[in-house]
Amino acid sequence: MRRILITGAGGGVAKAVIPELASKGYELLLTTRSRGAELEAFLKQNGVSAHVFEADLTQDAEVKDLVKWAVEHGGVDVLINNAGVAHAAAAWKLDGAEMHQIMEVNFFSAVRCTAAFLPAMRAQNWGRIISVSSVVAHKPSFGTSGYSASKSALEGYMRGVAVDVANKGITANTIAYGYMEAGMLYDVPNSILDEVKQGIPMGEFGRAAQIADLFHMLIQSEYTTGQTLHVNGGQWMP
Repeated sequence: MRRILITGAGGGVAKAVIPELASKGYELLLTTRSRGAELEAFLKQNGVSAHVFEADLTQDAEVKDLVKWAVEHGGVDVLINNAGVAHAAAAWKLDGAEMHQIMEVNFFSAVRCTAAFLPAMRAQNWGRIISVSSVVAHKPSFGTSGYSASKSALEGYMRGVAVDVANKGITANTIAYGYMEAGMLYDVPNSILDEVKQGIPMGEFGRAAQIADLFHMLIQSEYTTGQTLHVNGGQWMP
């Protein structure tokens, strides 16, 4: 049984995929910065067995504690870098300090976790790193320059990781999804959502639980690496 660690597990999309991954037979290790009790309640309500650990992934010491905790629970075969924060501000209002904070959560948390868990994956000659990006990295809308930049950096980093570990049975990929019926979507005003929906050829927001099928596919695939998979209803086409 493969063991998956999901960061940012208290978010809406994560909660949609957790029961799906559990049903596929994976053992789940979940980390969230401050929603541990809420996540535990969600797991109990949905009959999902998983371990939960609270950690701030912008802090090196807490990432080290996360690694120790994961080892105590059998280690990690699959790392899903899902931790992230939404952000909206016009470019002329985005200063360096604010951009640094966005990067700390959306980019550097993934760097810290990837670097922390890769040694064990290299030692066992098998592993999967999957990071979560966004359609906004490819098709920004007004006020998303900071968010777009953080996700673009993440995609580039994952391509580099894929090259570095390809000879060790480890793959590294990214899933860039569009507007899903979960999580951050509900922070967007309805007027903006209506405009966004008009720009999606399929005319609707995505079902969040389907992302679990893509995770499963990337875990099973031995020859897919360095890729960004796009799931956005046709909103952006490479």
